[in-house]
Amino acid sequence: MSLEFRPTIKSINIASEDLTKITLEVKNRSLDGKYDDLRRFSGKTVNLTIIPEYYRYSIPFDKSTNAPTQEYVVNNDGTIDFVKKEQTQLEVDEQGNIDIEDRPFEVTKEIVDEFIRAAKSLEFPGNINPRSVLIRIEDGEAIEEIAEDYEMSALTVLSELEKAREYYAPYAAAWDKKRNEVVFQETKEAEDEGNESEENSTESDDLSTESTENDTKEADSETEEDQLEMDDKSDEEVDPY
Repeated sequence: MSLEFRPTIKSINIASEDLTKITLEVKNRSLDGKYDDLRRFSGKTVNLTIIPEYYRYSIPFDKSTNAPTQEYVVNNDGTIDFVKKEQTQLEVDEQGNIDIEDRPFEVTKEIVDEFIRAAKSLEFPGNINPRSVLIRIEDGEAIEEIAEDYEMSALTVLSELEKAREYYAPYAAAWDKKRNEVVFQETKEAEDEGNESEENSTESDDLSTESTENDTKEADSETEEDQLEMDDKSDEEVDPY
């Protein structure tokens, strides 16, 4: 049994060399209906994977123009670009520092995952296909089974997925502002996955049809054998009168 909810890490207390106390606080309703399940874990050792609810990134701004010096762009055809702008009005302070500041932004995991699942046009870097992994997890497949296909541990697959989320977080935020305008095109990899799925479905249908035909042939054969047996008996039991 597994349990998923969204707590805040309230405190971390290193009580001793062998004991660390972590306090989780749940202010949202993600535990509704799960208290009985949670109590079953009380006093037991669990395997805990911490995934952030928000992904944070920063964008440098030219304070003299109040404009970003770089942008994460998602084009309407589903392609993405990292645009670095020229700084035309740079002020330098007395220490020789350029008047640039990094401004923090954040985007929810939900939006990042939506972007990755929708981004059929993107060729993902890294050791996994995060789009495929997310879809398989959403379909209820165990992370251990997915990891076997990549010949990795489940923890390594989750770590790779986190790297993809962090990388695409600023692009997901840009996409979210104009998602209705963006149309992702199918990549060859996505088309191959779709064709493979259709082929598997066709093969399954063919096997089912072949099985049905075989069953029908066997039934017809048994019927013919029964009829021949009845005819033989009829011949043997000829009326003597």
